Amino acid sequence: MNEKEKMLAGNWYLANDAQLVTERTTTRTLLQRYNLTIASDFMGRDAQLRQILGNAGNNLKIEQPFWCDYGKNIEIGENFYSNFGLTILDGAKVTIGDNVKFGPNCNLYTVTHPKEAEKRNQGLEQALPITIGNNVWLGGNVTILPGVSIGDNAIIGAGSVVTKNVPANTIFAGVPAKKISVNYDTEWQTIIDITNKALKGDIKLSTSNIQRDFSIGYGRAVQLLSMMEDAGIIKRIDNGKYELSIKSIYDINIPEGIAVNFPEDLEYYTANWQLIVNVLDFVLKSNKDSLSVALIQKICHIGYHRATLLIDTMEANDIIKREKQNGKTVIRLAISSLDEVKIPSSVKIDLPK
Repeated sequence: MNEKEKMLAGNWYLANDAQLVTERTTTRTLLQRYNLTIASDFMGRDAQLRQILGNAGNNLKIEQPFWCDYGKNIEIGENFYSNFGLTILDGAKVTIGDNVKFGPNCNLYTVTHPKEAEKRNQGLEQALPITIGNNVWLGGNVTILPGVSIGDNAIIGAGSVVTKNVPANTIFAGVPAKKISVNYDTEWQTIIDITNKALKGDIKLSTSNIQRDFSIGYGRAVQLLSMMEDAGIIKRIDNGKYELSIKSIYDINIPEGIAVNFPEDLEYYTANWQLIVNVLDFVLKSNKDSLSVALIQKICHIGYHRATLLIDTMEANDIIKREKQNGKTVIRLAISSLDEVKIPSSVKIDLPK
């Protein structure tokens, strides 16, 4: 093995190896050009970043200055944003998922040194991979140490030093970073409640309004708005104000594993039952005996989550049943006529003629 192969394999290697020095020097030259590129040259900056990095998805933005060792060991997903001063020492693979945000002056270090001074003085290093999942947010001045993995939807508080793996759907903060007790079910339930109020026109979306109406602190209000923006529920206008990007509470895509209660407003409840009847009428008249979430979306022109909710409602009311066919789950009708559907008495809908 040469020194580069040792480095990529996670073995001890000599960092002053001629090949590695040449590769780092080449990357630094490209980075110096990137960091001096005029800020308004978005296309030029994007092209230069893609020349430096191993792979990157769409909507890539790294504020200047940016520094790394090799660049080609870095893979970034869709919609990545890093504020000023990002440093990635990528002796090992650094993998970053989709919809990830970094605050200013974040540091990702894959490289470590021997504890024994004699070996350290020989120039030996070891590189261990860093993996960051989807929808992760690192606050400013966060440092990630070698070999660490951060799960989907995790948040790392500003100034933290992350020395161990971070599970999905958690918040870590501190030096060394430790888990902060946060109930994501509660956070998403609050988001549902905020969205429901906004859809009804009972609240205008701003930090101060959410603080007042939900009796929460500034920091949590900012966090909730950030989660809503990342989830595509709202979009920023200006001056800290937002507007909705959805038309129904059921268009919200709740992360897997999160349990929330949707509002039981009769208006929504009735609308869902009307959609169910419309779907059943279409399927029965088409002489079909199965349906799917995609078919419901197409028939009703609704989002994925609301279509899934309709499936769950039909299953709970014995309108459909799930069966295994060739290793796949198929949703089949358990009725042969609309007359067999037991519609709740509180719901008033229009039955097809």
